[in-house]
Amino acid sequence: MRWRNALILAAIAAAPAGVAAAQSRAPQAMPTDANNPLVKALEACRKIPDAAQRVACYDAASAALVNATTSGQVRVVDRNEVRRARRSLFGFSLPRLPWFSGDDSQNDPDDRLDSTIKSAWLLKGAGRYRIVLADNAVWETTESKLNWIAPRPGQKITILKGVLGNYFLSVDGQVGLRGRRVG
Repeated sequence: MRWRNALILAAIAAAPAGVAAAQSRAPQAMPTDANNPLVKALEACRKIPDAAQRVACYDAASAALVNATTSGQVRVVDRNEVRRARRSLFGFSLPRLPWFSGDDSQNDPDDRLDSTIKSAWLLKGAGRYRIVLADNAVWETTESKLNWIAPRPGQKITILKGVLGNYFLSVDGQVGLRGRRVG
């Protein structure tokens, strides 16, 4: 009993220090396009005082950028494309990706996905289902319930992100089953 009380007191005493340490950590800066040599070349052109030299510099730098995009070495992506990509990865556990830096959609609520079922089938002997969504994302239930009505194409599905990496799949308003994204 004394040990338990001592542990509780130690945890309470250490909690403020842990919170302060976590709050003081600044998020790590992600690499930006400013480090790209093509972007650096354009930035260097801005510093040239002579108009004719500056235009010549911009012509050369922009031609290099256009050639890189045409050849596939560089891809210019707008915020809507980044948001679509981020949304298409819902359910996968991925590291912070540098090409998402500067994208404010990372602040959007990332805990819910609403979609439509494209196809669904019962996995043999498991009582679990594999469900393909309208965007071709593939999910599987990781538990089974006897009173859960089987999912069918065309039904609405809501996937909610839970704690500790769990996801809950709810078809047409039914109680959600735990699930995971598999493709």
